[in-house]
Amino acid sequence: MPEIIVLLLVILIVGSLAYGALSAAPWLPLRRQDIKRLLDLAQSQPDQLLYDLGCGDGRIISAAVRGYQLRARGYEIAILPFIISRIKIWLAGLTDRAEIKFSNFWKIDLSEADIVVCFLTPSAMVKLLPKLQTELKPGARFITYAFPLPGIEPDTVSKPLTSDINIYLYTKIVRPVGKLVDI
Repeated sequence: MPEIIVLLLVILIVGSLAYGALSAAPWLPLRRQDIKRLLDLAQSQPDQLLYDLGCGDGRIISAAVRGYQLRARGYEIAILPFIISRIKIWLAGLTDRAEIKFSNFWKIDLSEADIVVCFLTPSAMVKLLPKLQTELKPGARFITYAFPLPGIEPDTVSKPLTSDINIYLYTKIVRPVGKLVDI
């Protein structure tokens, strides 16, 4: 009987990781220096609300609260990174300013966010674009790691070294006139 429980847990963990990878992106943690670069690019003010779509182990959430005095919400659908991120936030004593939700970010409303960050696949970025266009409030910043929004010119691209991965900042996300983005 214990073997069956262990097997079910393994299936649940692996299945949720696979579902997360297929629906938006696999779990790939960012380097500390890239998190700092990403959060610096956000030009955040204390107490602004940051959403991390597919927050993984919560390292962006933790850095946003600790180093930038932001309030932060992370959304994660894979069980293992979700559990790790909740424990890390709790152990760091950040639960008053940070929360991690076991939730599919495709189903949440982005309208409260001042800053939205993500590291998603190119196909997920195509799917995310209409959501950003309809839900982001005026002045909200969207920052994406590695992959740009299709057909939208970023305000800034951060790539200090040729070995660095691009980070894109968008402050006004509108559908280009005369162009349709296939979803």
